Amino acid sequence: MMIRILCLALLCLVISPPSPAALPRWDAVPAIDVMHLQGAYAGRVICPMCQHGYDAGILVFMPSTVSPALASLTARTLRRAAAKIRDDRFRTFVVVTGSPPSGALLDAVRSTDREWYVAHLDSAALAGASRDFAIDLQKNAHALVFSQRRRLWAFDPLDEPRRWEIPLQDHARYAMQFLQSNYPQASASGDPDSSRGRLWLAPGRLSSTLSLAQTSKRQPLKACFADAADDEMAHGLLLAVHARDRSASRRVHWASSDRNGCISLSGIDQLGSLRIEVFEPLHAAWTASIDLADAKDTDHVDVRPQQIAADAVTGNEPVSVACEGCEAVFIGLPSVLSSSARIAPANEPGEPLLVSGIVRNKAGLPQTGVVVYAYQTDARGHYPRDPRLTGAAANHGRLRAWARTDNAGRYAFQTIRPGAYPGRTSPQHIHMHVIEPGRCTYYVGDLMFTDDPRLTDEIRKRNIAAFGGSGIGQAHGDAHSGWRASRDIVLGLNLPAYETCQSQGR
Repeated sequence: MMIRILCLALLCLVISPPSPAALPRWDAVPAIDVMHLQGAYAGRVICPMCQHGYDAGILVFMPSTVSPALASLTARTLRRAAAKIRDDRFRTFVVVTGSPPSGALLDAVRSTDREWYVAHLDSAALAGASRDFAIDLQKNAHALVFSQRRRLWAFDPLDEPRRWEIPLQDHARYAMQFLQSNYPQASASGDPDSSRGRLWLAPGRLSSTLSLAQTSKRQPLKACFADAADDEMAHGLLLAVHARDRSASRRVHWASSDRNGCISLSGIDQLGSLRIEVFEPLHAAWTASIDLADAKDTDHVDVRPQQIAADAVTGNEPVSVACEGCEAVFIGLPSVLSSSARIAPANEPGEPLLVSGIVRNKAGLPQTGVVVYAYQTDARGHYPRDPRLTGAAANHGRLRAWARTDNAGRYAFQTIRPGAYPGRTSPQHIHMHVIEPGRCTYYVGDLMFTDDPRLTDEIRKRNIAAFGGSGIGQAHGDAHSGWRASRDIVLGLNLPAYETCQSQGR
């Protein structure tokens, strides 16, 4: 009996329909002609991507066999997401596929929003469309969010709406952000071959192999991208230009990183350096550079976000809530900060630890440019002295560092796991502060670890109301391969004097 069940399970896997994610992210949405039944093109056969793909929106394919009740539920959920955008350049396209749809099905979709473009794709053109979209549109529903005719996110619109409604809203907002930052004004030209923003003329299918010249004697260079938390930037969109090319017609190269966040660069013999913009869905773009001359003796480079100047910090930001040693956050502050910093030197004895997190405001939006300051004990539980430091900073010891959040609010510290105070019951911890440039600075409590036996229920309960949110993090890994722990921070959370601090800092 068990064998039969396993066989049936394997058979289901074999005959199951393709994943909605079959078309790679960032590739161009295929151009198909459909008969419009509602909207500005009603009664005409027109390709929606050819007309409006340079803007943003939602494209939905729905088989004509879908029940009107399910179609109505799906359409209402789609409308809630689309209505939150409130922008004329964000459009919704619903294409019914297969045999002619019933009147009840059309009413369920068309009556939801009279501004939608509702169309029909008959069986004669379905084979080609299914091939282009890499999914059987005759049998399967398929939906995607696009911007600049590029596919950003795909989902099954007939799945349980509560599984995709919130992610859809997030990706729809990102689609408009991406559009507005890369193509702020819509083209007034009726010429379909005119430029529609930077991505319009990029290759329809992007590759993780980028050739910068036709011939090359040098072996390809593998460049791998990772964020501040050292996570691979998989399937990201990359725009590369020659850093020294200042001409108006400078050549732009497009690529997509592979699942490991890497691309292969060839034809780089005579090039000095590349400037690269990297785009990830739901995150703001960041820039990086690759010095090809420095990489001439290697076939692999790791690329991280560029350093960010900390010139926004005045050093006069008021302390929101008094704490011992709070003024030390400004003592030794580097003139240049990155979103990733090192607290403990690479040769510091102890178990390696990577701390990362996201800084958000109370509305949940990531905050860029916030400085996170951290200090800790060594592996023995002592604050090792630094003879260069005096006063409050001397008490913090030499294991201290600053990181400034990137465009996605992320920060990271490389360090060691701190030792607990000798002879005391306090858990292992890393002290953390934030500096909001031009506003204030304050202590946000400690990062502690769930696997620490000293972490009592009383400490857990007390930490729920910690400034900036709970600092108790799950430590993943082990002493041999290293630990990873996260601490997200909400600015001003549980901080009674935060509003006063805000008014003082302005």
